Amino acid sequence: MKNAIYRILGAVAALSLPAGCIENDIPYPVVKLEITALEANGTVGPCRIDNNTLTAVIPLDETTDIRNVELTKIAFTEQAAYPQEFAPIIAGSDSGAAASVLTLDMRVPKYVTLSLYQDYEWTITAEQNIERAFKVKGQMGATEFDTENHTAKVFIRDDYDLSAVEIESLKLGPRDITAMSPAASELRDFRSVRFVDVTYHGRTEEWSLFVIPKELTVEILDVMEGACVAWVSASGIADTQMGFRYRKNGTEEWTEVPSEWMTVDGGNISAELRHLEPETAYEITAYADENISDIVSFTTSVLLPLPNSGFEEWHRDGKNIFYPYSQNGTPFWGTGNEGASVANLTVTEPITNDLRPGTAGKYSAQLKSQNATIMGISRFAAGNIYTGYYAGTAGANGLVDFGRPYTLRPTGFRFWAKYNQGTINCVPVKNNQSPKVVGDPDEGIVYVALGDWDPAKYGGSAESPIRVDTRNVASFFSSQNPDIIAYGEKIFNESTPEWTEFEFKLEYRSSRRPTHIIVVCTSSRYGDYFVGSDNSIMWIDDIELLYDFE
Repeated sequence: MKNAIYRILGAVAALSLPAGCIENDIPYPVVKLEITALEANGTVGPCRIDNNTLTAVIPLDETTDIRNVELTKIAFTEQAAYPQEFAPIIAGSDSGAAASVLTLDMRVPKYVTLSLYQDYEWTITAEQNIERAFKVKGQMGATEFDTENHTAKVFIRDDYDLSAVEIESLKLGPRDITAMSPAASELRDFRSVRFVDVTYHGRTEEWSLFVIPKELTVEILDVMEGACVAWVSASGIADTQMGFRYRKNGTEEWTEVPSEWMTVDGGNISAELRHLEPETAYEITAYADENISDIVSFTTSVLLPLPNSGFEEWHRDGKNIFYPYSQNGTPFWGTGNEGASVANLTVTEPITNDLRPGTAGKYSAQLKSQNATIMGISRFAAGNIYTGYYAGTAGANGLVDFGRPYTLRPTGFRFWAKYNQGTINCVPVKNNQSPKVVGDPDEGIVYVALGDWDPAKYGGSAESPIRVDTRNVASFFSSQNPDIIAYGEKIFNESTPEWTEFEFKLEYRSSRRPTHIIVVCTSSRYGDYFVGSDNSIMWIDDIELLYDFE
């Protein structure tokens, strides 16, 4: 319809101007064109769509042939013109039958231009991690792989007999579908490079395997400090007695790291040091038999509780909206109350008559999911509280910016909660994109993520970098987000009628230093999709970041 209106206006303008003086000065609207859905066979998770960078990533399983990736579904912004090769798999089209696939070679990016009033060039890429292994008895440190040039190197003691190398594991291609010639059992003499033909998906790669003598050394590779813990890794020597010792700076006596704190993998060793003192300088060394590494120093960080962690600070503004911080205080937590207030609802508020046992506070936070009517449109509103702020309302939809600045490395999260689980009775009339349907049990969730998200990439601000737009599923937070450094969660899949203390560990995925923390508590896990139960309620109190291991 918009196209028709603009064509008519253009024709009228042309008739009203003298010949030779025609100018097209009618401003065209700016309509950002997006990939709104993407699915493929042989993936290890959902495809990741980033509308800020105009990119989509297909995470392939290692057994999938990257030269023949089968796309099964794609969807674009309505009215967008797109390359016709995608027509058979366009979601909702007559030609997009369920069995249709579009096969693409994804070794290189696929560029897709979407057009309406302007052109938007999207880039679709595939990522594939093939787990490879080449380990030998007596190995020192980690294997070095060069997948582009098909080489693998291991290092061994300089007194090792290269004519009688014992291979402990060899995997150079995808699991279950790879043939190697010669087999690992036939490879013993490594006085020179050994060549192995690696065949999968009907193609053969020639790999070069090196076993290289090296002077006996032990080396600290990385130390990642927390407040009361430190994570340390070292390159050692396989088949030796390996370990760590540490001490406070300025002291002479070393403390042996207990074996239960350590993980040994061939010539690699790592450990979680525990029960350290905050803001204290330490020294650590690694050893393999009589071989000892250089001493490395590190300093533990401060202990920093989250602001208003007992939810004792609240105020109401002139519109009677509850905010989880004091009047004229510094906001740290946000809620969906501003959006729900359009329908005269409050989804998150302080409660005085239902407190957890033993608390010294006067309030707990009640998160109550509700069904709202905004501008005549029924919209489900989940009870929630989160680090960040409510960024605005777009029609009947919400904009939320997640995250607050935070650079420490906690080990876990503890909190008190109770939960009333409702049965899902609120879903969108059309296009329910959540995994839940009417009649399913609702779920609550509490999760914590540490990351180094770039607001330019995720649409938020320097203070709260991730913007979630409930009109756009691709903007929703995912626990598989590649910029997450550590993550943990507790899912409530049944009612918890009594106040209960919960705790979960934060699992670190990277040694990068966080820039922000996201904490989200909600009575309806799929509230972003406007899906849940208006009978679901979560009460939460006295949250606590943990900085040590038991």
